[in-house]
Amino acid sequence: MNKTKNIILRCSVGEKKIIQQLAKKSGLTLSEYCRRQAIHGEVKAIPALSQHEIEYFRMLKTYSTHFNRISSLVRKKDPALVEDIRQLVSELTRLQQRIV
Repeated sequence: MNKTKNIILRCSVGEKKIIQQLAKKSGLTLSEYCRRQAIHGEVKAIPALSQHEIEYFRMLKTYSTHFNRISSLVRKKDPALVEDIRQLVSELTRLQQRIV
């Protein structure tokens, strides 16, 4: 969409810095952040992941998949081990959700 119209917003120096920081933290330009905030009342934006974070996410996802497979194999043999594996999978899932 071609955005050519301007809206002037008056704010203090401190407010401007806060708005700029929030826009940066959300991974949006200042204009896009203000538009979303004005139209939707909130901004649901996730900052871009670094290459390191993407790699960690892939590793966690792989580990989670492996633990689920191991859990399926072990389920019939040792119920206590199954519970340990279930806890590990739960913890990995929680960590994975924090990254995303």
